[in-house]
Amino acid sequence: MVAEQAQPARLVQLGGRVAGSGGGPPMSERTTDEFPATDVPLVLHVIPTSRARGAQREARAVADYLESPGTRLHRVLSLFDSCDEVEVDASLNHPGGDTPAVGFDPSLGFRLRSALAGMDPEVVVAHGSEALKYLVPAMLGRRRPLAYYAIGTYSGSDSALQLRLWRHLLARADVVAAVGEEVRDECIERMGVSPARVMLAYNCRDPEVFRPREAASRSTPVVVFVGALTRGKCPDHFVEVVAGLRARGVSLEARIIGDGPLRQTLAGPAQEAAIAMLGSRSDVDHQMREADLLVFPSRPEGEGMPGVLIEAGLSGLPVVTTAVPGVRSIVKGGETGLVVPVDDVPAMIAAAGRLLDDSELRSSMGRAARQHCVDRFSLAAVGGRWTAILQPLLDHAGRRRRQSAPSKKSGRRHSVGGGAPGPAMATDSDPLATSRYGR
Repeated sequence: MVAEQAQPARLVQLGGRVAGSGGGPPMSERTTDEFPATDVPLVLHVIPTSRARGAQREARAVADYLESPGTRLHRVLSLFDSCDEVEVDASLNHPGGDTPAVGFDPSLGFRLRSALAGMDPEVVVAHGSEALKYLVPAMLGRRRPLAYYAIGTYSGSDSALQLRLWRHLLARADVVAAVGEEVRDECIERMGVSPARVMLAYNCRDPEVFRPREAASRSTPVVVFVGALTRGKCPDHFVEVVAGLRARGVSLEARIIGDGPLRQTLAGPAQEAAIAMLGSRSDVDHQMREADLLVFPSRPEGEGMPGVLIEAGLSGLPVVTTAVPGVRSIVKGGETGLVVPVDDVPAMIAAAGRLLDDSELRSSMGRAARQHCVDRFSLAAVGGRWTAILQPLLDHAGRRRRQSAPSKKSGRRHSVGGGAPGPAMATDSDPLATSRYGR
């Protein structure tokens, strides 16, 4: 439990973006304990780090899209220190950004509780389990709605104690936004969340950012892996695929974009296979436009609806992917990409070889992928779902605030700023009907 006497979390602010002054390098020199006052309700999106990974990029894109000046503010807060690849509005810069999923640091819970008191959001959104496990204790005793964005299937221990812990955390969320059907079903069937509190919110990206290249295809095709260098993402299988293609005499360039604990282990084999390791990049959209084929060799644990496949599709890039959760919604097998069994490296080599040998097939699949992803996974297509999820929480929080604090000083303690108009209001059933706020 996070105690009330937590010390204030000081933030650093410049140009509308702020960062914590403790536990990491500051982003500017001016500090502030709270944001300027405004009566406009704030939705705070919390992410673990500002690394350019799919969930973090999506949180930024969703917040910007839903922003409606004068009506509602959407801001992004990161918890841990990391390289500044995704623009955030505030960061606690807490140590441990390289391993945010490992363990639980109570001192971060104290700092987060203090930051929430200063920012005073109307609604908080936890993007992923790493954010949720800190927000639940930090919000204890505070009547503030919490939405949890479940971005992947459960990948933790199967021990009864661990499962009880995560069921408890999910039970504290007023609404669970599931990134895909498999994640939704697991939240209900394995985690015990009431179906009335689970809503679908597909992964989404901005098609103006992720767009096809205008130049003609290269004479030597570029094959890329984009993702964290972890065992679950299987970058070692990508190295095997490239080595296998080269052994068959296929001419190609190969690049690994991402960072993680397997970086050193992969360095030698990647060099032998003539693969460029580019590390973590903030220009993933540009890297996609430079590529001709994406290989996604992931295992199912932790996957929900891989955002990198949406980014590839919007970029007009065909894919070779394993059959993990979410793939059946994103990739039309044989039309926008090729789907192979998990851990089947020979099948990956064969599928990649087929596409690399046929530039017309790559082009036709890329065009179909772009259209499919614009129709189903663009911000315009998914933004209305987020409005339907968040608006009942905002309405309920606003009523509670007006009823319980009529004598408090006017003005809220969060920052204001411009932004793109949000989408039109979407209608849906009220998820508060069975939540701990609605009872």
